[in-house]
Amino acid sequence: MLDMSGAAVLALWNGVEAARNEEYNAWHTREHVPERISVPGMIGARRYVKSSGPLPDYLTLYAMDDTGVLKSDAYRSLLDNPTDWSRAMRPSFRGFMRLCCRRLLTLGGGLGGALAAIVVDDSIDLRTPAVRQALETLLKKQGLLAAHVLERDRDVPDVPFQIGGDSPAFPNAGAIFLESYDERAVHRLVPAIQSALVRAGLSDAIETFTTYTLTYALDRASLERLTPIATGER
Repeated sequence: MLDMSGAAVLALWNGVEAARNEEYNAWHTREHVPERISVPGMIGARRYVKSSGPLPDYLTLYAMDDTGVLKSDAYRSLLDNPTDWSRAMRPSFRGFMRLCCRRLLTLGGGLGGALAAIVVDDSIDLRTPAVRQALETLLKKQGLLAAHVLERDRDVPDVPFQIGGDSPAFPNAGAIFLESYDERAVHRLVPAIQSALVRAGLSDAIETFTTYTLTYALDRASLERLTPIATGER
């Protein structure tokens, strides 16, 4: 999934109980993401780990044909009938936040190894020309590859089970992601990014500015080549 494609994105943030961090990464990589990508309408996924900022430690982005994928029988069946490993991992999650979004805008292209994220509340109109203009200006800066604007679709039902730990009190009406080839370049551009966000009317959202590094990416075409993890070696 070199470029963000599809009309929708499922953005998931979470932490995990420290003692199960290594297991979480194995489960997420070898079972959970492939399982989700097998659902018709799923295109691909990316997992990131936080390098700095207030948002939760992990960010996973699923590209989808549309938000209806999350209402499908195939997807709901996975939620309602988790594997034993998935059922065991859920209580160890911390700070779980789920945004099912329409992809309003993507500028630029390619898959970068670093990503900056902000989340916005309902007072922000992500469809204004000012948002697009600010991102177009930013993408002229050396170091940034792409920008994505996502708006939450609140018609999609939430997960029908309890996730471990408290939900974070962050805005959840949408998100903006900025991709880069280098985390150092993102940090170097922080003043320019903040200035652009202020001009776009996103001053309050700056407080959620968080940077991530890419740890895993998978697209649907790769599923048939995956090797199952050996039982007992998790």
